[in-house]
Amino acid sequence: MNLTLVRKYNKLLRKTDGILLRNPLLTLGLALPLAIIPSYGLIGTAAVSVAMLVCFVPTVFLSGLIGNRLPLWLRVVVYPVVSCLLLIPARYLVQNISPLIFDTLGVYFSLICVNSLLMYSIEKVQNKKPVAVLTFALRQWLGACLIAFLCGAIRELLANGSLWGFVILKDLPRLPVAQMALGGFILFGFLAALCRLIHRLILSFSLKAGSNLPQPSTERGEAGK
Repeated sequence: MNLTLVRKYNKLLRKTDGILLRNPLLTLGLALPLAIIPSYGLIGTAAVSVAMLVCFVPTVFLSGLIGNRLPLWLRVVVYPVVSCLLLIPARYLVQNISPLIFDTLGVYFSLICVNSLLMYSIEKVQNKKPVAVLTFALRQWLGACLIAFLCGAIRELLANGSLWGFVILKDLPRLPVAQMALGGFILFGFLAALCRLIHRLILSFSLKAGSNLPQPSTERGEAGK
């Protein structure tokens, strides 16, 4: 069986590690409440994503620079505190998106500083070089934000027929449950199942296409013997 196409697909997929491959939300299930509750619409999603960029990425980068100089019991205290301090400038940036969003989703901004994705990322970068640490942190942030934005857009369209507060589909039947936490969890479950199905279909088609490729001839090798 010719596995050339499968290898190419897997090689391409590995380049998206943290974004498509091992996505922190869909594959690893990290920080789901932080993504699901605020993603009732694009405005809330954008606000949390900006705050996460300011708090999460620098904290993970700092943890990579310090490395194992801090014991494990101290890391779980120091880095959340650092992230909390970064939440102060993040608040001013978020207010440019929506003046009241920080008051509306206050507790979920605080979850940026103490969530499973942060602690997971801190431990993963302990023995990495600075460039690799920054790349890893940005990939984790981007992977989480892409899924959250997709979820936010779908939920806002289903519930209000709008995007970023602007009505796009006036005559679309409304589905208010889409903006509830239950609707968010259900949507994330469907997205995870859909991504897994697409992955399996691509592998299946790659295997079938690879089996139809012409096999290299062995006549010349046999003649050499």
